[in-house]
Amino acid sequence: MRRALVCLMLLSACPEPAPAEGTWEIVEKGLPGALMSVWGSGADDIWIVGADAGDGPAVKHWDGAAWAELDAGSPGHLWWVSGRGDGIWMSGDGGRVLRYDRKDMSFETWTAPSPERLYGVFPLAEDDVWACGSDEQNTAGVIWRYDGAAWAAPAGLTPELMAGFACFKIWGSGPDDLWFVGYGGVVLRYQGGTWSRIELPADRPLFTVHGAGDEVFAVGGAVSGYVVELGDQSARDVTPKGEVPQLAGVYLGETATVAAGLEGAIWQRGDDGVWAAIEAAPTTPLEYHAVYADPEGGIWAVGGRIYTGNLSDGLLTHYGPPLPQ
Repeated sequence: MRRALVCLMLLSACPEPAPAEGTWEIVEKGLPGALMSVWGSGADDIWIVGADAGDGPAVKHWDGAAWAELDAGSPGHLWWVSGRGDGIWMSGDGGRVLRYDRKDMSFETWTAPSPERLYGVFPLAEDDVWACGSDEQNTAGVIWRYDGAAWAAPAGLTPELMAGFACFKIWGSGPDDLWFVGYGGVVLRYQGGTWSRIELPADRPLFTVHGAGDEVFAVGGAVSGYVVELGDQSARDVTPKGEVPQLAGVYLGETATVAAGLEGAIWQRGDDGVWAAIEAAPTTPLEYHAVYADPEGGIWAVGGRIYTGNLSDGLLTHYGPPLPQ
């Protein structure tokens, strides 16, 4: 009792209690449509989008206490979600881009100049948003930029740069430093108004790119996994030795650098720079398509039957304090 009273009077002199250890849980499984993307600004602001199983695409929001289901107002699969300020941007089938406004709780919808599926969207500002995608055969890609008034091809993007390149995702540290990855053994970089093209093995696609500070990683593969570290005008293969499953999502967060992919694989980059599987993650035969690491140490992974099915069996897995039911 005496020690407790001393602690109350001199809190700074008493050790802080150790944080509670997180647990892994499958939050949702067997949903009609696969869940394709997850993004958040924190543990109490999580956005998830997914496939249209007949009643419109999945759009879910977690506010730290409960889930809300939003009506996107138009049909078709949604493949990616990313936010900036009051705008939550989503991209999907038929060249469609949606923006959800947090303030008035409404959707605005655009159609890109051509109907390719848009696999990625990346907002830098309300008048500077990028989206990319490809045709269904992944033989011809597109990159679009929104300037606050209209979507158009960005300046300087030539047919030679896009030759054989189907673009899947975008990430950048700012408006003058952007990376584009996809299918065809190509990585594009937009830096200070200048484009450059990096050639990689054509049989090892990259599905997602993400970074933090000076570190940028992209992941992919074909059956077996592929991890590259991007920097300057180079891409360095840092795939771990041994059996690595195909990886589809990657995220560099404040608390963890994680990737996720086939057969429920969730991998983490250690402090020593080595990637390894998180063995404690739940086992599942399904595929993860995207992953997010929140600032509180939580990990969110979404997927379903994506590469081995028809965008069904939606799955959401979470690490951290158990979510309220």
